[in-house]
Amino acid sequence: MLKLGFAVPTRRSFRCRHLGVAGIRGEAGLSVDKKKTKGLQDEQVEKHPEMEAEDAPRMQRNERVLISHAIQEIQRRPLEVPTIIGDDPVYTMDKQQVSCPHHLKTNLAQVYYANRKQIEAAIKSALSAQGTWSLVPIAERLAIWRRAADIIEEDELRLRVFLMLTLSKTADDATRDIRRLLSSLRANADYLEHLSELRFEIQGDMNVFPSFHLRPMDGFVAAVAPFESVALSTSLALCPALMGNTVLWNPTLEVAPASFLIHRAFQEAGLPSGVINFVPANERLFLDTITNAIHFAGLNTQGRAAGYRHVHKLVSDRMERYICFPRLVAECPGQNFHFVHASAKVESVVSATVQAAFGFAGQYANSLSRMYVPSSMWPRLRAKLLEATEQLNIGDPVQPETDMGAMVSLEGFRRMQKLLERTKNVEQLCGGGCDDSIGRFVQPTIVRVTDPLDPLLSEPCCGPFLPVFVYADDSFGEALKLAANQSRYALSGSIFASRDEVILHCLNQLRMSASNLYVNERCTGSNYGLTPFGGNRLSGTNDKSGSAYFLMRWSSPLLIEETVEGPLPTQGSKKFS
Repeated sequence: MLKLGFAVPTRRSFRCRHLGVAGIRGEAGLSVDKKKTKGLQDEQVEKHPEMEAEDAPRMQRNERVLISHAIQEIQRRPLEVPTIIGDDPVYTMDKQQVSCPHHLKTNLAQVYYANRKQIEAAIKSALSAQGTWSLVPIAERLAIWRRAADIIEEDELRLRVFLMLTLSKTADDATRDIRRLLSSLRANADYLEHLSELRFEIQGDMNVFPSFHLRPMDGFVAAVAPFESVALSTSLALCPALMGNTVLWNPTLEVAPASFLIHRAFQEAGLPSGVINFVPANERLFLDTITNAIHFAGLNTQGRAAGYRHVHKLVSDRMERYICFPRLVAECPGQNFHFVHASAKVESVVSATVQAAFGFAGQYANSLSRMYVPSSMWPRLRAKLLEATEQLNIGDPVQPETDMGAMVSLEGFRRMQKLLERTKNVEQLCGGGCDDSIGRFVQPTIVRVTDPLDPLLSEPCCGPFLPVFVYADDSFGEALKLAANQSRYALSGSIFASRDEVILHCLNQLRMSASNLYVNERCTGSNYGLTPFGGNRLSGTNDKSGSAYFLMRWSSPLLIEETVEGPLPTQGSKKFS
């Protein structure tokens, strides 16, 4: 069982002390020790070398056959994704088609969007279920979550195929997404188990016995989920539900099929009716309807900053009608950066940059959006960076040799078209083309920006596009200030250097420019484990999803004090003595 623990010394603990921040440990227990994992694999191979030589290729062939069969089945019979109110599927007249981003003529699913009437019915269903679900013992909730994780894991291959087809993810990306989903489900269950054991002590009065209860919020919670990750889409809805809330889950069209499979797994695991109402719908209509309800208690969302501002305006205009102050939690994309010092290793920078900028076609909220490179390193870095980028295979993600698929969102593809058209006069190092004749494909594009105040270095871009600013080595301090203050967004960033004093200086200067800072690692973080994540400034409310603290955001704790021998008389008062 994973528990929150005390901070332990690490290789870079001294940096935290010099930064003047407390090191917090807990979620660190989720990270996978790659060396240990590799050692276990090597040990298995040493014990059974014939398995490595014979069984592995056979298993790969069998898996390819199963994937091919699953793809044919999905294409032959597209998935029907209804609105689910309580346990009842609702097939509306508003039928939306989900097509394959890398093969637009292929229909994968039909999603039945809810109208205002159905959204209001889902609100009533959630409120009706709230009383009983909030009283379900935590142990029973944890059992449902762990059982659902097992069910999802058993059907992992089908879910992976849906991610590859509907989100144009490569097999590796889809597998990592599912692993994060499973890690999140199991870790959150462990976090809640630990939180339920918290106790408060009152100093001074031995007759008072306090008890602490993790009570849900007074009303329903809504979750508006993006397409970039089924793990993220699921977490936005399930974290509030795990804490005893009832939820309206509104996934975007592209991730709705995969999210529907997750919802069905939770129904099979024993989730009571009405706890999570699956409500795919037009986002503006959904937000307008839920914020109009007097029992609206909170929104958990990930999307653009403009969308979050819209929610705030809706809520502020309607604040007087609510029975409580709604809790608004959001994560928004960032203008994520790589800041490179002259002491960095070129090979590490190149590998991390290509993965962070062009993995999943640059569509993650924390994908690399800008890069700062010293002039002394630029010639070598440029050659290797262009070579690695030009070697990327772009196409059908189902094919094992594919490194990057198509863009998922039509809106995002059109924004990329306009951006590439607008930057034709900028020094273009590679890429620059896009084509939607078969699928929404955009070439990985790298441009060099000479103006330090260029908007390309300050505004987020969702796509495989990377602007690079080359700074003079003797202007290291100015370049660092530029990276720290240039953007209004502050989600993630990476520092590449080999000298400890340089790393410490960079961490101090960049501590407010990102809420997740990495050292000699890409700004999208490691592939392994589950890292708490969130952004400040215009990148969100920085509530660190993937942690126990995030779960507490969806609780309205109740403290009960029980006095054994009655209250003591107030000193100095004759009236009540």
